[in-house]
Amino acid sequence: MSKMMRRGILMFFLLLAVSLGIIYYTIDLEALKTITTFNHESLFLAILALALGMYFDGLRLQRLVRIGGYQLSLKAVLRVIFSNYFMAMLTPGASGGAVAQVLVLKSYNVPISKGTPIVLIRTVFSIMFLVIMLPFVFLYDAIEIPYISRDMLLVFSFLAVIATLIGTYILQTVYMRQFVYNLAQRYKANKTKDWLAKLETLNQGLSLLYKKPVQSFIVFIESGLSLIFLYCIAPALMFAFTTNVPIITILDRMILLNLILYFAPTPGGTGIAEGLFILLFAPYVPSGTVGIIAVAWRVMAEYIPFFIGMYAVLTLYGRQFVAQETSN
Repeated sequence: MSKMMRRGILMFFLLLAVSLGIIYYTIDLEALKTITTFNHESLFLAILALALGMYFDGLRLQRLVRIGGYQLSLKAVLRVIFSNYFMAMLTPGASGGAVAQVLVLKSYNVPISKGTPIVLIRTVFSIMFLVIMLPFVFLYDAIEIPYISRDMLLVFSFLAVIATLIGTYILQTVYMRQFVYNLAQRYKANKTKDWLAKLETLNQGLSLLYKKPVQSFIVFIESGLSLIFLYCIAPALMFAFTTNVPIITILDRMILLNLILYFAPTPGGTGIAEGLFILLFAPYVPSGTVGIIAVAWRVMAEYIPFFIGMYAVLTLYGRQFVAQETSN
């Protein structure tokens, strides 16, 4: 049995175990009564939110590729987007998602030297949007974190925004190159060239944005719209069990949750995503239903795109590509 097959089977049983465990430990008799009044319109709203999120994700990808001087068809855009879901779920820290996107772009005549910064900027813009939204999240929602006051959370969120903006500028300076060089020499001297090459790749992506600031701003807006619509899947699914859904509060907490997931060490954030979802949203849904909603959210937002991405990647490259990337 190949390593790809073993990892796929292991991932399947991990997802199944996590999903069944969450439902088992959170469901109760009251939840079973609530299921009898299930609102099927919520499924339509969740699918609509997923479709709109993918639509704006595709728009920003097409625009970034166009800024780089290339064109992508609708089929190519979908393959790039869904390949990210597929490989991210199979690799720790979602590291394989970026590799898959770059290689799919290469198959559509976008060189790796251009595809890598494009993919990197997509991720940077997503994280940047979430960081910029943090002050609004903590200003509007009284999220409680042990040992940290609400005022301190606001201060930290504003500092994160300022650090992100200043850091984007500093990355382009010679001081950052010198800092990365010294850091690499101190800890991993044999990797110095690799570290500098990664910094250069990031700067190439940022230089694309500086050339066309108006288009870059539109890409940032499209990134935000894509994320917001994808996060709307959660309140849409909650609507299946209650009509009293505080949408703004739910979206605030989805922003915080997904920002944390960018740094989750497990493949696709499995386990961590469901646990955070239950912790953040249990007060807003009927008793015993939060586990069902958490699993449904993961199925809609991650697992369905995962299987679509599996089909897209395997029909483009075959199992050999996937086996090689998962082993790497």
